[in-house]
Order: sequence, then structure tokens, then C-alpha cells
Amino acid sequence: MAKTNGTVTDAGAAGNAFAKMMGEWPMFAFNYEAMMDSQRRNWAALVEANKLWNESAQMLATRHMELTRQAMQDFAELFEETLRKPGAFEDQIGKGAACTRHALEGICDLADHATKSSAEVMKLLNKRMSETLDDARTYAKRAPNAAATHAVAAD
Repeated sequence: MAKTNGTVTDAGAAGNAFAKMMGEWPMFAFNYEAMMDSQRRNWAALVEANKLWNESAQMLATRHMELTRQAMQDFAELFEETLRKPGAFEDQIGKGAACTRHALEGICDLADHATKSSAEVMKLLNKRMSETLDDARTYAKRAPNAAATHAVAAD
């Protein structure tokens, strides 16, 4: 027994009134099981995207360190060679340009990989977002019918 406004009422009657009210307002006709399933799939997609991003970030950081080490080694060798045996200015410029070109090619490779990995992560998240919107559309199509059924059952 439930007590409302100082009077005792039957909990079943109060429950039916609540069900009838929910049936009149289809916006409250939730399918919690479907919603929870959708949220589980959202979290799984986020975990997958995070895993992809983490692997990519680790690879980029490792590759960046390798490129930096190689560039520093190349420029140190060039500087040491320049001090040991001074040569024609054009030769030194050409060697410096080759070192710079090698470093810039590595940076371009890093940028390409970062772009590709970002596209993979966004593709995964966009796919899940599309699925979520499809689920919402499907649910929205069914919700008024479910609400009408609840309203008829409550009468």
C-alpha cells in the first residue's frame, strides 16, 4: 500500500496511472535494454579507437626519435667533415642539402602516417556514430507504436 496526500492507495493502481501517463507521452517510452546495448557498443568503439590511436602515437614517437637521431648524426658527421677537410663551398652546401632533404622526407613520412592513422580512428568513430543514429531512427519509428500499445493496455 502506498500513501499519497494522506490517503492510502493501492500500489498497483498508482503503477497503472504511471504507466498510462507514460503511454500518453511517447517521449518517455524508453527501451532501456536497447539503450544499454547501444552504450556498450559505444564504449567498445571508443576502446578500439583509443587502442588504434595509442598504437599509432607510440609508432610516431618511436619513428620521430629515430629520425631525430639520424638527422643529428648526419649533421654532426657533416660538421665534422667540414672541419677536418675544408672543401669547395658548393660541395658542403650540396651535402648539407642532402642531409636536410633526408630529414624532411622523414618528416613527410611521419605526417603521412599521422594522417592515415587519424583517418582510421575517425572512420571507426564515424561508423559507430552512424550505427547509433540508425539505432535511434529505428527506435524512433517504433516508439509511437509502442506508446500507443501501452496506452491501450493501460485502459
